[in-house]
Amino acid sequence: MGSEKRILPILLVAFAATFLLQIFFPPPKKAAPEGVDAPGAVETAEAQGEGAATLDAPGAGTPGSEEAEAAPAASAGADPWSEWKTFGAPGDRGYMAVRFDSLGGSVAEIRLGNFFDRIGLTDEERADREHWVHLVDPGVEAERTLQTLMTRAVPGTRAAALLSADPGAVHWTATELDDGVRFAHEDASGVVLEKTIRAVPGQNQLAVELTARTDNEAHVGKLLDLRLVAAVGMRPERQDSTYPAPRAVAAKPGDEPISKNINRKGGDRRPNGDEFCSGRLAYVGTHTKYFATVLRPAADSSEAALSDAIRVFVYDGAWAYENYELREEAYLDLLAEAKVELTLAGSGEPSGHSYVLYAGPKNKDHFTEGEAGLAEVMREDLGFFDGIASVILGYLRFLHGIVGNWGWAIIFLTLTVRMLLFPLQRKMQTSMARHATKMKRVQPKLDAIKEKYKNDAKKLREEQARLFQQEGALPPVGGCLPMFLQIPIFFGLFSALRVSSDLRQAPFALWIRDLSAPDHMFATGLSGFPSFLPDLSWFNLLPILMVVLWIGQQKVMPKPAAMNEQQAQMQKIMMWMPIMFGVFLYDYAAGLSLYMITTSMFGILESTVIRKVWPIDDAEQPKKQSRFMKKLSALQEQALQMQEQQRKMQQAQAQQRRGGKRKGR
Repeated sequence: MGSEKRILPILLVAFAATFLLQIFFPPPKKAAPEGVDAPGAVETAEAQGEGAATLDAPGAGTPGSEEAEAAPAASAGADPWSEWKTFGAPGDRGYMAVRFDSLGGSVAEIRLGNFFDRIGLTDEERADREHWVHLVDPGVEAERTLQTLMTRAVPGTRAAALLSADPGAVHWTATELDDGVRFAHEDASGVVLEKTIRAVPGQNQLAVELTARTDNEAHVGKLLDLRLVAAVGMRPERQDSTYPAPRAVAAKPGDEPISKNINRKGGDRRPNGDEFCSGRLAYVGTHTKYFATVLRPAADSSEAALSDAIRVFVYDGAWAYENYELREEAYLDLLAEAKVELTLAGSGEPSGHSYVLYAGPKNKDHFTEGEAGLAEVMREDLGFFDGIASVILGYLRFLHGIVGNWGWAIIFLTLTVRMLLFPLQRKMQTSMARHATKMKRVQPKLDAIKEKYKNDAKKLREEQARLFQQEGALPPVGGCLPMFLQIPIFFGLFSALRVSSDLRQAPFALWIRDLSAPDHMFATGLSGFPSFLPDLSWFNLLPILMVVLWIGQQKVMPKPAAMNEQQAQMQKIMMWMPIMFGVFLYDYAAGLSLYMITTSMFGILESTVIRKVWPIDDAEQPKKQSRFMKKLSALQEQALQMQEQQRKMQQAQAQQRRGGKRKGR
């Protein structure tokens, strides 16, 4: 028995030792062993054309594998070409830098000039596009490079049989325009593909026109079933559990969106991807917590314009090299594309389709422009409380338009909620105070009943109910209603702060420079924490202030003069709740802590200053019942009478049985 009692302490000590070792001596990352070359960084179109990644994915791109056989052989095509073009001006909508690339006639990179990779940048750093948000980047594998707006012919299709080379694996001829680039590729089969990509002034959009024609009369009228890449290489804003990114998304016209997460292990690693939305598409693309790259038909609504959304998992060789033991989980990039059908027309009369590529923040006014169905993507982000979260975001935007600071907008939102609930809160507090006064008067009678029927629990309950009924001492209905009314607002704000691009990197004051992230007052230097614990590598002051003020609010709140054991137990639980919430929200958005701090400060002010200036009337009021309460009282009285009659009948029957037994003797 003694050894069994020691098992639990020993296990606790072992767990604590393991935990401390993980924190102060985290296991080193295991890179690739000697003899395995590190993948080279892809900087130029020439490097991309040669394929810079040299670390093969397990089972993908290695000689003899299905992926290697599926990858089409590269064709020389035109000379490699790549060029950056910047559109718009700082602060203007649509300010972005685009790197056009001849490989596949595509967009290799898009960077947003009004959004930055971190806070605290100097003016010089903000002007450097290296610090701009990287919206899309090339997806580089050992056997291929994949880029946004690339046109591909995958094995097994009519296009692959007709064309001599995959148009996504060759370099196209580029002609620079003032607002974009015109690409052209002439295949050895006589098919000519043209793709024009232009920036739309004042918009986070690129206009795309794709056409096909042929000089070969034998091919006129044939269909080219190609793939058009909507997006690849979107980076997650931040690795967190609330929004793993990126996600592929697509929807049919009028339908709700279908979103698919990335699969780090790549599923069955099919090189040509898996279809997740069949039929004619309203849009297809990828999105992260705050940004989206979504392709949609511009004017052509035919099924041939865009159909059958497909996602492809792309292997990250650089990550695999740094994390060699986890290399099978290196499918960290996600590509979304759709099928496009082009009817080959004769020379001089090309046929094709027009598209719009949205590349920017998931801002309601901009993201949904031209395609109202994209609003469903934002609502899906907000989750179960999307209705209240949408209202909160709308009101926050209104307040921000007045005060010009998102932190103050959150504070005024909190005060608005508390002021709207104040009359109800006051009424409930008055009812509770009057009930407490009445209970002081009734308590001696209640104690007498307890003493009289201490050996008869059933009779005790009946008499207590009768006393409460006679004295009108039933607890007020809805005492916790104001608190419950705030719960949807709390979760609505929780959802809004999690995904709203408006609040990304929004500063408040002092050290609080990003309301959508923890306040990060200073770095602690600690690392290696288990996943079930919050990130303690930063000291966050706001969650601690939130806990202190929450406990302080509970301390100053009025309590019943005499609490029974159950009430006392509930009070102890309520004292621990703030600490639990503090741990849970320690590394969550500072804006939510700001909301909780403001509401607690208002509660303390209400319990101290406001009650002194405007005391609550706790005088016992004459017994007055509503029609509903009268009915309830009548029913309760009737039930008590029936119980009393049953008790008397049972006593009479018992006496009769006892009398019968005596006569029998």
